Amino acid sequence: MAALRGQITQKELRKLVKKHERRARAGRLAKGLAVLGMVAGGAFAAWKWWDKQANPDWLVEPPAATEVSDRAPLTSVDGSGEAALDPEVEAKQAEAETAERDKKDN
Repeated sequence: MAALRGQITQKELRKLVKKHERRARAGRLAKGLAVLGMVAGGAFAAWKWWDKQANPDWLVEPPAATEVSDRAPLTSVDGSGEAALDPEVEAKQAEAETAERDKKDN
């Protein structure tokens, strides 16, 4: 109405039209990206669901046990030497040391 009355110049009118077109383009782009994101998220969720159906947790084999290396027993951090060990642990260490000595003697 203001344009018909002559209150707005032709230049201002073109500037306003360009601004509206730019905002409309940006809105369509944002909507397109949102839809694309939702489709990608849905596809990912469907893929994870399908993978879970094909490979259930109870069907997966556990990893193989690893070998324990022969290394020196751990000592305390403060350098006070060996900490007081559980009697069972001491007995097992003594057995291991005896077995090692027997192997070396034979």
